[in-house]
Amino acid sequence: MQPSSSRLLACAALLCLASSAGAEPPETILQGTHHELRGVIATIRSGVLFVHTVHGLQPRMVSPNKADRVGLHDAKVGDPVLLLVDSGNVLLDAAKADQPWPDHRMIAGTLDYADSYWGEIQLSTPDGPERFEVDSLAGSKLSVFQEGTPVTVELDADNVMIDIYRRR
Repeated sequence: MQPSSSRLLACAALLCLASSAGAEPPETILQGTHHELRGVIATIRSGVLFVHTVHGLQPRMVSPNKADRVGLHDAKVGDPVLLLVDSGNVLLDAAKADQPWPDHRMIAGTLDYADSYWGEIQLSTPDGPERFEVDSLAGSKLSVFQEGTPVTVELDADNVMIDIYRRR
């Protein structure tokens, strides 16, 4: 097992996620690329949660599939929520505001396969090949990675890829 910067990055991310859940500022920058936004569910239409943030940004939408996966299946209008977005303002994760952020994991490996619909990836890791489902919002990020590229993937609490980074 090689000590690597990806392990340090994973530890730093987990510490940031754990320590920022109770922070006072409405927006917290995590790892320089992730932003935590606090918001309130303003509307629910066809299972889609529309979240207004305190900064007056456009309402963020949480799909029914993601809402179920992150424990917001029973959400109601007026419920406070936390949103985690990347530097491109893509929704990575969501959680009830009164719950701690769920654990995220970082896995380093080589991209072996990404299906053409961006629903699944396979990595070669030091522990052997691993397959992961890809969150629908994170799938488009795969278009810039070729097979054989060294990457680090960020997984949510359900072991679904929510972000991917080129490893140096």
